[in-house]
Amino acid sequence: LTPAGCCSAMASFADTGAAGADGGSDLEVARELLLAEWVDHRHFEELESTQTLVEQSHESYDQHRLTAVSADYQTAGRGTNNRSWQAMKAQSVLVSFFFRFPAECDTDFVNRSAPNATKVLAVAAVDALQWATAGGRELKIGIKWPNDIVASGCKVGGILARAVPFRGRLEGIIVGIGINVNTPKAELDRISRPVWPAGSLVSVSGAEAFDVAAIRRRLLGNFAIELKRFFAGGLPVFRDRINSLEVLLGKKVWFRVHEKEQFECVFEGIQEDGLILLRLASGEVKSFPSGEIVPPPTPETDSQ
Repeated sequence: LTPAGCCSAMASFADTGAAGADGGSDLEVARELLLAEWVDHRHFEELESTQTLVEQSHESYDQHRLTAVSADYQTAGRGTNNRSWQAMKAQSVLVSFFFRFPAECDTDFVNRSAPNATKVLAVAAVDALQWATAGGRELKIGIKWPNDIVASGCKVGGILARAVPFRGRLEGIIVGIGINVNTPKAELDRISRPVWPAGSLVSVSGAEAFDVAAIRRRLLGNFAIELKRFFAGGLPVFRDRINSLEVLLGKKVWFRVHEKEQFECVFEGIQEDGLILLRLASGEVKSFPSGEIVPPPTPETDSQ
């Protein structure tokens, strides 16, 4: 075992650079090799939900591969907190993944790392979108804690996950992502999001259209590479990259710990175990295992 992760053979991926960076031919070869030999991609024109299908079928998949189930359209797409995910046909990247941590991974490492799989997928997604937009610097593509993909102040993607216990540990992971790519602004305006309005690559960039299939393939390859790094080193390998992509880093936010407790603080990113770091009014930096970044309270909510 390596000190942080599973096995030294996987650690070689940690030296190839970020999946979406200009890593040269070695990185491209690694991406294509993983797509060919490790990723089992199953695409459908229409499904009820990619997440639902993977939840129902994951036991039949090759347990040693990364399975990716994608669709052009979902009739009952799912988001976080039991919300629905709305997407027009063939205009979005809609994928759910299933993988298992390798057997040689230490149980403590697996249980500690499982909740952070969403963050690894978020990094892979941002890299794919930056690649699609030739860097995307003007679009400010990034992550909004804990699991939103944003661009130019709009939410363009979201991530949903659950763990599947095997051998008494959180070894199996089902993680899904939806990314609005070519959805027109008129359609997005029908989605009610008061703080981070719904957006798409087209709506925030002004481009005519993007190649959805190419972005999906890039995402699959990126996630495969990042998972190998994740198995080798856990979240500490990603912490600096994640914090560099956090759009709220260093900004004042309102944080809700539970229904009756929320407060203003400064978002300081995440620590190596994935817990959120907040600078309180006292100046103390404190970590929290869960919670929600919420809009500032209004006079009406203050009086309730």
